[in-house]
Amino acid sequence: MNHRHRVRLTVLALVGVIGSAVVTSAVSPPATAEASTIAPSGSRPFTDPVDRMPLGPASLVTRFGSVQTPAPGVTYRKYTQGHASSSWTIALHFPPARADLVTRDSQRADTFVADLHAAGYPEATKVTYDPPLPADLQYRPPADATMLYAVHLGTFSDSTAAEARLAQVRSAGITGVVEHQAFREQVSTGPWEVRALVVEPDAAVTIGAAHGPELRSADRVRDIARYAGALAGVNASEFDIDSPNNPDFNGFDGDPLGIYVQGNNLLSEAVNGRTALLLNGANGPLRITELTSTTTVKAPDGAQWQVDGLHRKPGKIAHCGGVGGDLRPPSTPGGTPGDLPYADQPWRFETCTDPDEIVVFRPEWGTETPVGPTGSVDVVVDGNWVAKQLRSPAGGPIPAGARVLQGIGAGGQWLRDHTVLNKAFQPGTQILDPQGQRVTSPTFAAVSGGPALVRGGQVWINVGANGYRSRDGYHTSLFLDRHPRTLAGITAAGQLLLVVIDGRRPGVSVGVTMPEAAAVMRWLGAVDAIMLGIGGDSTLVINDILYNRPTDYWGHEPVTERRVGNAIVLLPKAG
Repeated sequence: MNHRHRVRLTVLALVGVIGSAVVTSAVSPPATAEASTIAPSGSRPFTDPVDRMPLGPASLVTRFGSVQTPAPGVTYRKYTQGHASSSWTIALHFPPARADLVTRDSQRADTFVADLHAAGYPEATKVTYDPPLPADLQYRPPADATMLYAVHLGTFSDSTAAEARLAQVRSAGITGVVEHQAFREQVSTGPWEVRALVVEPDAAVTIGAAHGPELRSADRVRDIARYAGALAGVNASEFDIDSPNNPDFNGFDGDPLGIYVQGNNLLSEAVNGRTALLLNGANGPLRITELTSTTTVKAPDGAQWQVDGLHRKPGKIAHCGGVGGDLRPPSTPGGTPGDLPYADQPWRFETCTDPDEIVVFRPEWGTETPVGPTGSVDVVVDGNWVAKQLRSPAGGPIPAGARVLQGIGAGGQWLRDHTVLNKAFQPGTQILDPQGQRVTSPTFAAVSGGPALVRGGQVWINVGANGYRSRDGYHTSLFLDRHPRTLAGITAAGQLLLVVIDGRRPGVSVGVTMPEAAAVMRWLGAVDAIMLGIGGDSTLVINDILYNRPTDYWGHEPVTERRVGNAIVLLPKAG
C-alpha cells in the first residue's frame, strides 16, 4: 500500500474501535433515488396488502397465513403463492471453451443449437432472457445489451434423470450442468413462501446487530440469537464463507464482508460504496444508504497510516473496495496482479490483494490474532492506545480491553519504525453517507448488504455499486437467478420489515430474482429496501424455533442451518 501521500488526518470524537471519520461514497444516487421520509412513531399499525403478490402470472392467488405476535409491536406473517410447473433440464456449456452457460451473442446460440440438432440431439433448444437494467447507469454493459441466451438439452421429471442424461452426452464432448428451470426461467409459477417479521416503531424490542462469542467464527442464526438474548433474528451480512465456491477463503468464516457496527463499535470496515442497513444512527432509528469508512492512526512522532482493515487476516480483501494500494487479480491467468483499475471499488466475484497492510483487532475477534508471515508485527496497545508490546512474527493473545495493530510488509515496517513503548497512538475513524455526513450515534449499529432494492418508493437496484459486475459490464445473470433471499425494508410509517423468502425447493418455494425481491418489498409497503445475505444463509428464528427452510442447493431436501457471520436481532426491552 502506498501511504506516502496520506498526510492529512481529521480526528473526531472516538467511535468504537478507533474514531469517527468520513469519506464520500463512490455512488451518488440520482434525485429519484433519495431516501424516503419516514413517519414518526404513532402511525397506523401494519396491515397485510390487499392485492396479490407481484410474482408469476396474474392468475396466481396469494394465501395469507395467520398472524403471530412474538412481542408487543412485533408480528410474524406468512404469504404463499403459486404452484410447481417447471422441470429439470441440462444447461449446456458453449463451445469451444466449454465454460459459459449464457452468452450475449444470439447467433452463437443459434449456431450451437443447429450443430446439436445435426449431431442427433433434436431436444436442444435456445432460451432467451431479457432482464431489466440496473439503476446505476455507469455499470450497464456495452450498448445496454442485456439480452442473454442459453442452450438447454431436454426436460426431465427429476434431477437424477437429468444427471444420467448428462453423463451420457459427456462421452460426445458435450458438457453442462443440471438446472431446475425455475432457477432462471423468465416467468415462473413458483411456488413461493414469503415470511415477514414486522417491527412497529413503538415495539417492545430493541433492534440490533449481533454475532457469536467470537467474531472470527461463524455461528447459526439460532445460536447468535441465543448468545445475544434475542427473541428473534435473521441472517445479516455476507461473510468469508468456507466453501468450495470460495477459493480465496482467508481462514476465518466469521469475518463479515463489508461494514459491521455494533453498539457504535466499528467491527468491520466498509466495502466502500456498498449499501447498508443503519440502526439508531444520527439520522433516525432506521435508514438504508451507501456507506464509506476511513480509519487512521497517528504515531507518537506524528507519522500517520490509513488502517487497511478491521478484524480480518491482512493481505486479502474479499470483494475489493478497500483503501489505497490494493491490487485486483490479473486480467489473464498467470499475469501480474494490479493490471486492472478500480480496486477501491466493490467487485463481488474478486479478491484483491495488498502485501503492505495494517489491520486492527479487538477482543471481539477472539483470544488471539492470526499468525502472520515472516517479518509481520503485532503491536499491543491498551484501551487508551498506549503501546505495551511489540512482537514478531505476528500472532498472539489479545488482552482484555486492548487492541492489536497487525502489520505485514510495509505496514509491519511502519509499526517497527514508529512504535514507542508506553507512548500512545492517536486513532480516528469516520463513517459517512453519500452526502458526506456522519452517521454514528452512541447506540449506532449497521450491517452491510446490497444491492438496494427500493429507494424512495420505487424499484431501484444498484448492482454495480455493490460489486455485482463483470469486466464487460454488470452480471446480467444475477438478475435472472432465483435464490433464497433475506431482505430488509422500511415503510413510510417507520416499520422495519425483515423478510425471508425460501428457495431452491421445487414444489415448495423456488426463490426470487433481484427484481422479484424488489417487487415483493414494494408490495409489503417498503419505501426503502435492501438485500442482505442470500442462498443457504437465509434464516429466520423466533423464540429459538427455526421458521423457514434454509437450503444449500437446488433439490436438497434436508433443512440445513448454515453458520453465518452476524445477524439482525430483536432484543426484549428491559422492564
